[in-house]
Amino acid sequence: MEVKEAVELFFGDNKLSELCEILKIGDDILDVISLSENQHSDLLAWMFDPREGHGQGDQILRDLLLSAAQAARQGCGLDGRGTTARFFAEWPSSRIRTSSFGSVFTARELGMKASERVDLFVIDPINKFVLLIENKAGATHSSEQLDGYRESWMETIASNPHLREYDSVFIALDREFAGDDWSDRPSNGYWLHLGYDWLKASADRALLHVERGNAAARLVVSYCSRQTDWESPVSHRAITLAAELHEAHGFAIKQLLEASTGRIEKTWIQSRSDIYMMFMLQNKAATSLLRETQGMASIKETLAAKVPGLKRENIAHARAWLDICPPGLEKYKGESWWPVYFSVSYSDSSRSKCDVALILDKGYANSEDEGEKLRDYLKIFDARFAKHQSTDRRRVILNNNLSLSDLVRILDNHSTRLLKIIT
Repeated sequence: MEVKEAVELFFGDNKLSELCEILKIGDDILDVISLSENQHSDLLAWMFDPREGHGQGDQILRDLLLSAAQAARQGCGLDGRGTTARFFAEWPSSRIRTSSFGSVFTARELGMKASERVDLFVIDPINKFVLLIENKAGATHSSEQLDGYRESWMETIASNPHLREYDSVFIALDREFAGDDWSDRPSNGYWLHLGYDWLKASADRALLHVERGNAAARLVVSYCSRQTDWESPVSHRAITLAAELHEAHGFAIKQLLEASTGRIEKTWIQSRSDIYMMFMLQNKAATSLLRETQGMASIKETLAAKVPGLKRENIAHARAWLDICPPGLEKYKGESWWPVYFSVSYSDSSRSKCDVALILDKGYANSEDEGEKLRDYLKIFDARFAKHQSTDRRRVILNNNLSLSDLVRILDNHSTRLLKIIT
C-alpha cells in the first residue's frame, strides 16, 4: 500500500505532465538518431562552412580558433618549433576576432592514405592555413595514430609544393577532455588537444538565430548541446523538473526504474505489463531523463544529509554533473552563479565513481576586485590556482575515482579547509 500510494502521488504530479510534454520529439532530428564518428565529422564540416544554411557564417570556426588560441597561450604543451605553436603565435585572439574566414572550405581526404586519413580538414585559401582536425566523440586518441597522421600530411605537403604556402594546424578534439591537464595527452607537442566547450558559444548564438526564425540553426543548437554540458532553456527546464520530481517522489521513482533495468520492450515481451511498464513504454524520453538524473539526484540528497552545513539550494545538478557552493561562501554569489564552487562529475561511463574539481569563475563575482581576492584565497588552498592568472575561469581537479562515502568525506574536509582560509 505504501508503494502504491507513493506511485499514485507521483503519477498525479503536474510537474510530471509538464516534463512529458517538454520532452516530446518535434523537429529535432538528433532526438531520433545517434551519430557515428563519421557523421560527427560531417556535421562539424557543415557547421564550419560559412556558406551553409545554419546562418552562423564563419563564427563557429572562429569559436574553435579562439578556444585553441587561449589553450596555446595557457601553455598546453605544444613544442614551440612545431607548426601548430607557430601558427597561434602569429594568430592571437585579437587577430582571430577581427579577421574574416569567409573563404574557408572543408574536405575529408586531400590525397592521404585511407588508413592515415584525418577526420576533417578546414582550408582557408586566403589566410593560407589548413586545420587538420581529428575528432573523437568519446573515443581515445593515441600517439601512434596522431604521429602517423602528421607524418602522412607532411609527406603530402612534400609531394605538393603549393601546400608549403599554408600553415598546418593540428587539433585533436575529444568530448571527454576538460582542458585541465595537457601533460598526459598523446603527441601534445604537435597536436593541440581541446574538449567541446568551445561549442557553448556557438550554441548560445544559434539559439538567438532560432528565435529569429532560422530553423536550420536548430541543428547547431541540438548538436552543441549533446557534445557539451550546455543546456538550452527547454533542456534546463526539463532537468529542473526531473530534479524536483526526484526530491518529491524519490521512493516512487526508484520503484519505477527498478521495475526494468534492461530494454523495456524486451521486458514487455517476456512478462505481463504492469502500471510501471506501461508508463515507461509510453513515456520513454521522460523515463530516460529520470534514469539519467537519478544518480546525481541521489548524490545530492546524500551530500545534503551528510555534509555539515550544506543546504540543498547550494547544490545544482544535471544528468552527469553536480555543482556545490561550499557552506559559508553563499555571500559571494553573483547575479546567476557562484564564483567559487566544487564540481562533481562521473569518472567513467559506469557512473560508479566520481571526480571532484574546484572552480574559480571570476565572471560570476560581484566585482573584479572580489574575483581577484577569491583567487588569492584559492592560491593558499591549492598552489595550482597561481597558474594561468590571465584567465577568468580556472578548474583544478582535486580528487579522482571517489566512492560516494569518500565523496562525502572529501567534500566535508575541503569545505571546512576552504572556509577557514576565506574567513
